[in-house]
Amino acid sequence: MAINFLNTVDFNRNSVNNIRIQNLGADPSAANSAIGQVYFNTGLDTLKQYVSDTGAGNPGWVEVGATSGVESFTNSSGTYVAFGTNNTAAIGDVTVGTVDLTAVDGTSTAADRFLTKANKWATIPFGDITEVQPGTYINITNQTGPIPIVNHDLTTRTDTTSTAAPAYGATFTAIDTVTTNTTGHITALNTKTITIPASDDTRYTLGVIAGSVADPKSGKIVLTDNDGLAISTVTFKGTTGRVDVLGNPGTSEIIVDLATNVDIAGTLTVSGTAESTIAGNLNMSGKKLLSVGNGTAASDGVNLGQVEALVAGIGLFKGGYNATTGLTINLTPNGSLDGANNIALDQGDFFVVTTDGNAFYTTALEVGDMIFVNKVGGIAANSNPPIGDYTVVIQDANIAGSGATDTATEKGVAGFDSASFDVSVNGWVQLNSQRNPYGAVQSLNDTSPVSRAVSGGLTTFTINLADATLFGPGALAKNVTAEVTQDSAPFQTVYADVTRSGTASMSVVFSGTVAIDLYRVLLTHV
Repeated sequence: MAINFLNTVDFNRNSVNNIRIQNLGADPSAANSAIGQVYFNTGLDTLKQYVSDTGAGNPGWVEVGATSGVESFTNSSGTYVAFGTNNTAAIGDVTVGTVDLTAVDGTSTAADRFLTKANKWATIPFGDITEVQPGTYINITNQTGPIPIVNHDLTTRTDTTSTAAPAYGATFTAIDTVTTNTTGHITALNTKTITIPASDDTRYTLGVIAGSVADPKSGKIVLTDNDGLAISTVTFKGTTGRVDVLGNPGTSEIIVDLATNVDIAGTLTVSGTAESTIAGNLNMSGKKLLSVGNGTAASDGVNLGQVEALVAGIGLFKGGYNATTGLTINLTPNGSLDGANNIALDQGDFFVVTTDGNAFYTTALEVGDMIFVNKVGGIAANSNPPIGDYTVVIQDANIAGSGATDTATEKGVAGFDSASFDVSVNGWVQLNSQRNPYGAVQSLNDTSPVSRAVSGGLTTFTINLADATLFGPGALAKNVTAEVTQDSAPFQTVYADVTRSGTASMSVVFSGTVAIDLYRVLLTHV
């Protein structure tokens, strides 16, 4: 049974792989034919198509390409062109072999002709040149042809070398210019006599002059020859706010010193052990002092740890409280907050409940609740204080509400429906998998609720949808959608013929013989 398509199938320019055209032994009847329909005729071993006009004015079945394609091929060699293969009414993959001209070697004469680019026959020109002879500096290979080769003679040159060491005031000759002709040959050479100066005795003075007196300050060293000409200047330049440089011509020295107001770009490390004195204020520009020691004198600075130690015991966090036992858990020794044996506390001291219970004045407390001492002057030990000496903060007193906007909705403690949410012991809330409660997955095997039958070239898997493992009694096949996929990765969707009865029976039919557990069906009851 073929899959029944009741509308046009649009593949959107995608290919159909491994397709086979319908095989028939004879043409379908006109009632079962449509213009453009094709099939493969197994008797004629040819592809046929249904056309609107077979040539007789009536629609019918004709062989594909019978009136428009090449049925057979014939070729033969001519006078000037020869085929490697000559064919007579050949069909299939036809070749003509190598195609070549049939001209033969011979001796050309004035009467011979050749075909020009302009597609005209022309005669071969014959001139009067019979030999090319050599000339000055020119030699000829194969003078009488057919292809003479003209070359320039090679030029040889013998080079000599000489040395000299002229003293001051001596002369020597050097080549000044060289003249050549248009062919590259030298036609003239000009020489020049060069005289070396009588002396190179030069004295230099290295002096100091003042540079810039404005920041950044600088000093200069000037190299001057015995003619008073400044040859070169070297500038020693300071850095504004860091290093001052001053040139002093009177003493021929350059003075390098720290600026009056020093700006240190990097890190300043003072490695000496002696006490350092700062005459002015020290501006930290919002930065921290690190690794400060403990102060001892009234005017000494102190570190954060020293400050915290000085204020310890006044309005501080005292640790946890076990609301089941009624005892603190981080003090030494631990004790109770109420009753005749209470511990001493300062105003502002507070505890955080770490274990649920109602030991504190029979008040139900939970983990995270806080207990503060609010009595001015604190609570004395063994004083049996009333509950009014404390303030209890219930951390989850606000219950979460609902609203149309974020700002209009009360934030607080909330519970979660276990049917839709999962909450870990650490309070991590996750949404449960939102699987369709009316869906099922059934492998196509031969085990209840599925049966398999092979007959007439088809494999049929019949599913009982009323089985308790699927949708139970009352399920109707007409109310169940199905998608057939592979039963292993990549679980690709496949297309079989799915039919439904008026009861709970659904059939999935494949062409050929299909083994069990190759495919499965995704079922949804609507």
